Amino acid sequence: MRLTFLLALACLFIFGAVKAQNIFIVDHNFNAPSGSHVFGTIQEAVDAASAGDIIQIQPSPNKYGSATINKRLTIMGIGFALTKEIPLICTITNLTLTNNLTDGTNASGTIITGLNMDRLNLGTNQGLANDTLSDVTIHNNQVDDIYSQGSASSWLPIKNLSVYNNDVVSWLNIGSNISGNSVIRNNLFRANYVIIGNASPCDVVIANNIIYGYVQVTATESSVAILNNNFIGATGTYSFSTLYDKTVANNIFYGRTPAQNAAGTASSTFQRNIFTNNISISTGNDALPPAGATNTGSGNKPGEVVGFVNVPFSNTWASTHDFTLDAAASQAINAGSDGTDMGITGGPYAWTETNLFLKTTSAPTIELLNTSTVINPGDDLPVRVRAKSN
Repeated sequence: MRLTFLLALACLFIFGAVKAQNIFIVDHNFNAPSGSHVFGTIQEAVDAASAGDIIQIQPSPNKYGSATINKRLTIMGIGFALTKEIPLICTITNLTLTNNLTDGTNASGTIITGLNMDRLNLGTNQGLANDTLSDVTIHNNQVDDIYSQGSASSWLPIKNLSVYNNDVVSWLNIGSNISGNSVIRNNLFRANYVIIGNASPCDVVIANNIIYGYVQVTATESSVAILNNNFIGATGTYSFSTLYDKTVANNIFYGRTPAQNAAGTASSTFQRNIFTNNISISTGNDALPPAGATNTGSGNKPGEVVGFVNVPFSNTWASTHDFTLDAAASQAINAGSDGTDMGITGGPYAWTETNLFLKTTSAPTIELLNTSTVINPGDDLPVRVRAKSN
C-alpha cells in the first residue's frame, strides 16, 4: 500500500512539473467529431495551438491543404504504405516551417511524422537574416520534395536537423547552411538528388540511405561525411555532382559511377575527397578513389561483387527489391572501415527491417478489426483485433 502511494505521488510530481500538452485533431471527413479541439484544416489547428502542442491529422480519402508552421509543434499522421485494413493515409499539399525572431515566432523544435506530402519547405526567412531554424525532426513520411524555399537571400540557416525513415519520391534540396548534429539517415531517395549547402560551410552526416540519384555538396571545407549509403542506378549513371573535401566511406556503388560523371573522369569541382572502404560494380568507371590526383583513399574494392539478393541495375526503385547482402557471394560483408558491412546494413545506422523495407509509421496501428454485423440487445460483442505497436 505504501509503495502504491509513493508511485502515485511520484507521478503527480512528474506530471505537475511538465507543462500540459494540448492535442488538436484535424479531420475533414464527413463523420468528423465536433469539439473545441477539432478542426477541418491544418492551418486552423496550427493557429489555435500553442508551442509544444500536438496536432493529429486523421486519415482521409481526400487531400488536406497547406499550412505554415511558426511555432514548435508535433504534426502527426498515421504513416504511409500501411498494411492495415482500409489503409487511408493523411495526404497534405505543402507544409512550411518558418522562423522569425523579430516577432517571436519560431518553428524550431517541430516534429513532422506520419504524413504524405507534396512538399515540406524548411523555412522561408521572414525576419532577421541570421535567424536559425533548429532541432527540426522529419521522420516516417512519404514526401515528394524536402526543400529550402526561396532564393539564397531568403534561406534560413538550419541547425540540428534530423531526417530519417522517409520515402522521398523526388529530392531533398537544402540550400541553407546546415550545422550542429544534423543527420540525414535511413531514407529512400527514389530519384533526382540530395543537395546540401550553398557557399557556407556545412556540418552534416549523410548515412545509410538508399539513393537512386546523386549527392551534391557545394560548400567547400565542410564537415560532411557520406557513409554506408547504397547508390543504385542503371550502368553508367553517376553518384555525385559538386563535391570538395568530403569523407566518402563504406558506400556501395551499384551501377552508379562513384564520381561526378558517368565516365568517372577528373573534374575541377570534384576533388580533395577521401574515399575509404567503398565498393563498386558495373558502373561507367569502377575506379576507387575516382579519377583526379586530389581524390585519395584506401581499402576500396573496385569492380568486386556486391551480391544483393534482388536489386537490378535500374534508376527506378520497386518494393520487390531486396538489399540484403548474399552471405555466400558479397564482398561487402564486414568490409567497412569499422568492421561492419559496406552499405546500409553496416555503419552507424544499420538497417535491420525485414527485406530492408522502410519503417513506414511510428504510430501504433490497428491492423484488423472484425465484429459481427448484427448484435442483439443483451448479447456479447465478439471482436477480433490485430494491432501493431511500432
